[in-house]
Amino acid sequence: MGAAELDSKDKQILYQLDVTARQPVSAIAKKVRLAREVVSYRVKNLEKRGVIQGYYAAIDIAKLGYMYCRVLIKYENIGLEQEKEVLQVAKSLPYVGWISCNDGRWDLTLVVWAKSLADFEMAYDDVRFRLGRYFQETYVSIAFKIYHFRHNYLFGTKDFSQAILGEPKRVKYDEVDLRILKLLARNARMSTVDIANSLELTPNAVKGRIRKMQKQGIIIAFRVKINTGLLGYEHYKIFLALHNMSERKQKELVAYLRYNPNVVYVTKAFGIADLEFEVMLYGQRELHEFMRALRQNFSSVIKGFDCLIIYDEPLINYLPGE
Repeated sequence: MGAAELDSKDKQILYQLDVTARQPVSAIAKKVRLAREVVSYRVKNLEKRGVIQGYYAAIDIAKLGYMYCRVLIKYENIGLEQEKEVLQVAKSLPYVGWISCNDGRWDLTLVVWAKSLADFEMAYDDVRFRLGRYFQETYVSIAFKIYHFRHNYLFGTKDFSQAILGEPKRVKYDEVDLRILKLLARNARMSTVDIANSLELTPNAVKGRIRKMQKQGIIIAFRVKINTGLLGYEHYKIFLALHNMSERKQKELVAYLRYNPNVVYVTKAFGIADLEFEVMLYGQRELHEFMRALRQNFSSVIKGFDCLIIYDEPLINYLPGE
C-alpha cells in the first residue's frame, strides 16, 4: 500500500491546526482561502483517513511540579498477544503519559510523570511488578528540557518558532485548572461551551482560565497528532554522545537542529545520551545523509550516536495522574 497523499490545501490546513488546534474552522478557512464548509469537509476527511489521529494540549508539566521520567524497555522474547497485554496495561496506568513502540535497541518507551524520586520509584516498581516478566532490560532517564518544532518538512513552511517544555519556574493553579487541562490534554479542539457545560462553569470563565494558563506557560501549545507513517515518513529518535562541549557549541548544535525542517523535537536529558532529537525522514538513505551532514558540521563534538525508529505512539497525554 502506497503512502497517503496530501494536496497543498490539506497541508495548509494541517499547518494551521498545528499552530493552534483550537482555532475555529472559520478562522482556518479565512487563512487558507477556502469556504468554511470545504475546510470542515477536508478536516473530517483527514480524520477519517487516519492522517489526523487527534488533538492534544502540550502542557509544561514542570510548571505543575512534575518530572519527565522515561523508562526504556527491551522485551524478553514476547509474542503479539503478550505485547498487546503490555500496551493495554501501560495505557491504563495513571502516571504514564506517553508511550512509544520502537524498533532498535529499545522496544518500548514509557514516560512517567512524577513529583519526586520517591513517586517515580513507586511507579517504576509498579511497572516492573506488573509487567517485568516480559522485560529483558530497562533503562531510566530523566528529561529536563524538550524543544517542540513545527513539521516544516510536511507543511512546506519555514516556521521555525519553538515551544519549550521544562521551564523550572512553578506557577499557581487549582483543581478547576486541572479539570480543564484534563479535557484539553485529551481533545484540544473541545469547544469552550462543551468544557463549560462539563465543568458547570461559564464559557467566559473557561476562556479566562485557558488564557491565564497560556500566559503562565502551563499550556505551551495546542497541537494536532499527525500519522506521519501513513504519509510515508519514518520517525527516528537519535541519541547523541558528545565530547569537547561548551555552552556555545551546545547552542550552535541545538540551533542547527531547530532550523532543519525535518527535526520535530530536541531533548536535553540525564542518562542515555548527552542530547536527543527526533527527525522525520523517508528512510534509511535519508537518515544516512542527514547524520553524515550533522557529523561533518559538528565533527569536533559528536563522538557517536544510537538510533530508534518510532513506529507507533498509542498514547500522548500531558496531564499527570489522569
